[in-house]
Amino acid sequence: MNIKVSVAILYLLLAAAVGGCSHDAPPKPRDIEQLVEHILTAERVPGAAVGIWHRGEPVLLRGFGVTNVERPRPVDEHTLFKLASTTKAFTAAALALLVEEGRIDWDSRVVDFLPQFRLGDEWITREFRVEDLLTHRSGLGPGAGDLMLWPQPNHFTRTDIISGLQYLPVSGRFRADYAYDNLLYIVAGELIAAVSGQSFEDFVQSRLLSPLGLKHCFAGPVPGGARDNLADPHRLENGTLVVDTPNLAGDQPIVLAAAGGMHCSAADMLRWLRTLSAGGVTPEGRRILSELSRDRLWRPVTLMPLSETRAERDGAHFYAYALGWRVQDMHGRRVLHHTGSLSGMYAWVAIVPEEELAMVVLMNRSAGVARQALIYSLLNLYLQTEQRDWLAYFQALYGGASEPQEPEHYPPPESRTALEDEELAGSYRDPWFGPVRIGIAEGRLRWRSLKSPRLEGTLEAAATGVWSLRWDDRSLEADAWLIAGNDENGELVLTMQPQSRGVDFSYDFPDLRFVRIGADN
Repeated sequence: MNIKVSVAILYLLLAAAVGGCSHDAPPKPRDIEQLVEHILTAERVPGAAVGIWHRGEPVLLRGFGVTNVERPRPVDEHTLFKLASTTKAFTAAALALLVEEGRIDWDSRVVDFLPQFRLGDEWITREFRVEDLLTHRSGLGPGAGDLMLWPQPNHFTRTDIISGLQYLPVSGRFRADYAYDNLLYIVAGELIAAVSGQSFEDFVQSRLLSPLGLKHCFAGPVPGGARDNLADPHRLENGTLVVDTPNLAGDQPIVLAAAGGMHCSAADMLRWLRTLSAGGVTPEGRRILSELSRDRLWRPVTLMPLSETRAERDGAHFYAYALGWRVQDMHGRRVLHHTGSLSGMYAWVAIVPEEELAMVVLMNRSAGVARQALIYSLLNLYLQTEQRDWLAYFQALYGGASEPQEPEHYPPPESRTALEDEELAGSYRDPWFGPVRIGIAEGRLRWRSLKSPRLEGTLEAAATGVWSLRWDDRSLEADAWLIAGNDENGELVLTMQPQSRGVDFSYDFPDLRFVRIGADN
């Protein structure tokens, strides 16, 4: 039988299982497992863990594939994965605990607790409240300053991040324009530390994870005893799955912990979601968080763009960001969800309160099509909507692992500053990204960042005053244009732009502005 036909039949059978049974009966777990296995295999995902809890009963909780293709070990429900941005819900909940204790308020001014906190606008700095740290409406652009976070490893610190915020351009409207950020969640983590007297990692571990009974969940580095069952990140390199070595989990605290640095298992994540669904009460009846706090975390704050395509696909009328959660309506139900994306690791969680439904998907490859196909396949089963082949749908939109789509490439930008390679060589500095060095080695013009060592590459002239910057590390997929210009005083200024639409917004090249601090020797 043609595999596409067999998958279509599987979707129909699953849809019939839901539609033909009583409202309380879930589809058969083995049918769901077959669908998950097919999506993971088709999209070359080496390992994943999936959990589903529906109307008081476990439907599915198991691992698929292996933790590492070079040293295969089966993934199980306790295998640790990077949570990436699904960490943000824990950071928001940690702040909620401090609010419950009266140590801060959601509308407390951030500068009252972190006097060193500064943005590029004095009024916004003065008016910035705790809630503003979590809601992506700061006025900063999408992914502003994320080059201080990745590619990992690098030499930036949390102190660097807080001091660098003031140099990032405020390009949007404060409390009006949605633009996803990570740095302000790191500030939130430092605020937790300042108020509690504990590091972010210790506070979350002692006040959330341990009381919840999450034995396979860590806010800081994964302890040695738990590292045997740790999923490693992977990428496709020339069509072959390889371990994404630079992004392996380390044994030291990382800068982005509060924004996306936690590790957790599918079993523990499902327990976390069940606790939130129950209003902050664990399955054993222990209250961790008040229902009032839970509701505040889920209250929509910032409207997010809702495209016609998504509105039609989801049957949606609104899409918003709450506190560490995205909130929308989906075919008549309220859905709380969030994705997590790091190099080699993707995550997704969702709660549908009306259906008493909680789901988690953790994967050890950056496979966006697989994640989207799993999200829509699993959610729509329980929302009892018309089912379709979601894998084929998203492969047609974005290209799959076997036939990836080539992203649109931008032509070289224009520059009116003519400069020879020899004149470009020298030392430069951006106020938040720090120093870089441009020099000539073996007849080639080379670029090197001093604080982000993986950002090293070769410059080749592309047009007058414009160079193509090709990174040595080809896994970055983020080549850039370097553009020479002059400031109002006629001094040389270097700016950057991505070379293609496929460059992740966290490579926030447009926010960089380098000035010369020394000539080439």
